[in-house]
Amino acid sequence: MTNKKGSFPSRKGILKKIFSRKVIGLLIVLLSLLFLTGFYISRPATEVSAEAQERFGIEIVEKHVSSLQESGYEDVSYDVSAIIKMSEENHIPLNITRQPGETLEDMIIRRYDYYATYYVIYTNDKAYLFKNENDASSFIQKISKYDGAQYSIEKVKKLINNETSQDEINEIIEIKKKEYEKKKAEEEDRRKAAAERAKSKSTTSSQSVADLQSYAHNLVINTYGWSEYDFECLVKLWNRESGWNPNAHNKSSGAHGVPQSLPASKMASEGADYYTNGYTQIRWGLKYIKNRYGSPSGAWAHSQRTGWY
Repeated sequence: MTNKKGSFPSRKGILKKIFSRKVIGLLIVLLSLLFLTGFYISRPATEVSAEAQERFGIEIVEKHVSSLQESGYEDVSYDVSAIIKMSEENHIPLNITRQPGETLEDMIIRRYDYYATYYVIYTNDKAYLFKNENDASSFIQKISKYDGAQYSIEKVKKLINNETSQDEINEIIEIKKKEYEKKKAEEEDRRKAAAERAKSKSTTSSQSVADLQSYAHNLVINTYGWSEYDFECLVKLWNRESGWNPNAHNKSSGAHGVPQSLPASKMASEGADYYTNGYTQIRWGLKYIKNRYGSPSGAWAHSQRTGWY
């Protein structure tokens, strides 16, 4: 039967209309997303403000300060004026171009000047700088042991990495040590020389004929094992040669001393004081007699025949 007022739409037609509306809505959503995505993709990145850059830089700088303090530097500070001045003079922003292979952190650290407290000791017209006071005190103990000087420690503020190298420290300590050893050796030589002079003066002051003959008698009998007759011959021999006078000198021949050694320097083998010390001269004279004549009696016999021995 026909409906005169009009036909009802079929289910199929209704479904088509619903599907069309959904597709259109989906397309609108997709277009909206594409538009928004394109907007944000094409939108330029927000620039970091100069204040943010400076704050970031300061954070890196302060982190570096902490690492310097951990490595032994004291009272570390930094100077930002260098980077600011450089930026202003060259009309370039703070985000300076990095050097090849340089990290951002290295770049920022490179542009700042770092200062630290140093402990200074002056010696040999040179300043020796130390990162901490303990090292400075240890250095003083080492060098003052050798030169005996009084040192003071001064504080100064300097750029990082101005401390004295260990090689330089070792070098000055070695120099001080050598100077000390040389001085001690010279003092010892002077002491020995003074002792020798004192000994010589002491022995020379008691060089009477009786003392010298007593000394010779002891050597003749107890050291060489000769007889009393040998000693009597020795007394006569040296009475003729010098009268037992340590200063007896023959201007013509140059013979000198109790045994009249020719030249006098031969007697140096018995002591440096051979020229004035009769005891030294006697020791040499008895050795000469033993090697040349075997005994004082043999030397006296030769002197009787020839007038010399």
